[in-house]
Amino acid sequence: HRLLPKLFPPFSILENNAMQSAASAAGYMTGAGLVNAIPALMMLNPAAVPGMWVLMAWILLISWLGVFLAVPAKRQMINIEQLRFPSGIAAAETLRALHSVGESGMRSARALGWAGLLAVVSKFWTEGLVVVRAKLAPFMIGTWVPALSQRVFGPAWMGRTVMFSWEPMFIAAGAITGLHVCWSMFLGSATAWMIFAPVLQHRAIIQGSGYLTIVQWTLWGGVACMVTSSLLSFGLQWRTALRAFTDLRAMFGGGRGAAGDQVGAIETPASWFIAGELIGFLGLAWLGHRTFGMPYWQTAVAVALSFALALVACRVTGETGTTPVGAMGKITQLTFGALSPGHMNINLMGANITAAAAGSSADLLTDLKSGYLLGAHPRKQFIAQFAGIFVGTLVSVLCFRLLVPDASALGTDQFPAPAAQTWRAVAFALSEGLGALGPVKIWCIAVGGLVGIALTLLPRIFPARRHLIPSPAGVGLAWTFH
Repeated sequence: HRLLPKLFPPFSILENNAMQSAASAAGYMTGAGLVNAIPALMMLNPAAVPGMWVLMAWILLISWLGVFLAVPAKRQMINIEQLRFPSGIAAAETLRALHSVGESGMRSARALGWAGLLAVVSKFWTEGLVVVRAKLAPFMIGTWVPALSQRVFGPAWMGRTVMFSWEPMFIAAGAITGLHVCWSMFLGSATAWMIFAPVLQHRAIIQGSGYLTIVQWTLWGGVACMVTSSLLSFGLQWRTALRAFTDLRAMFGGGRGAAGDQVGAIETPASWFIAGELIGFLGLAWLGHRTFGMPYWQTAVAVALSFALALVACRVTGETGTTPVGAMGKITQLTFGALSPGHMNINLMGANITAAAAGSSADLLTDLKSGYLLGAHPRKQFIAQFAGIFVGTLVSVLCFRLLVPDASALGTDQFPAPAAQTWRAVAFALSEGLGALGPVKIWCIAVGGLVGIALTLLPRIFPARRHLIPSPAGVGLAWTFH
């Protein structure tokens, strides 16, 4: 709006925040299954992939479910617990800088400009010189850093993803997230990729190397750690949760004072949450049964898991700024591996519901965090995000069909589809039930779950030592990302 002031009226900071909410909702539609579950289904059973219009309806309803799932979590995680949501803080600070006046605003704008310019130069220096001319490859950071890693660590450790990496984005994310979560992630990374993975390789349990091979073993403990810690943390705050749902009930009317009326006027009503979840469930149940052969009760299980794991995804996003969508999907894949052994289509689509809904919820809370810091109207933000998923569905599905017309486009150098490969492997492994996991992965789930419980309880037992106790979200996340 600053570049074209004659064509568009100037936006206020809150209007810009609403535009950010709608844009991020549209952008995150690619995470509603188009990068994991749907490509995995294409590789496993191409005949089961629905047509474009049915696929649009499926993607839209899943994101619809996730948007409404965020409603009851907003008061606790943003208003009361004040979780950081680093991306939301960054968005709020960016908007403040863009709309500031005077010397303070100019300093912030210059800082943002220089930081953005340095990031562009860094990225171009890391990967772009070879595009200009192939002979410039030896001068790129992307050539120097792997060469240094090769000399220091060697191919064996690099195969375990232990190497140097130049990513200014991670420096910025660490500055926003804070030292506690950062050192927790470092601890989790060291235990997963420098201890656990080498031990299993030396015992010939892990055959091969590389992220896609090793993560099939590490993700089970990491996901279990995040799930148990998040659900236990939420359960230990039952009084807060009870007050939150009491407030939601009060939104239907009756028994509210002036203050309650004022809050209810800006928060998203509980009636919207109930109606939205009902419509989303009915639509997914009908589509899932007609298109993928999912029994109605199994869709109900997926929706129920979506609510629980959306809380997990929102909490992890609030602490670390990263949403473990793929990891959350594994929990549902594990559940449907027990409920419907041998049904890979149901396994993938059930997990698709849970993972994508959790991602949409976390995205909405991230936007609500920036709006909360700026003093925005949460109900209007919700409407902006709700509008964004319609545009995002149309564009993302059309682009997916254009880029990936059939399964032959996947697994190539152009589209390696690492997330889809992981989902396909898990669905195939679970096609015969829980026994297909093997004792090592089952033990990883058990130990990871116990670690998550312990890291949640220890700060309550020793509050003075809280800063010395690792974050279970940070540790668990490190086990699922290289």
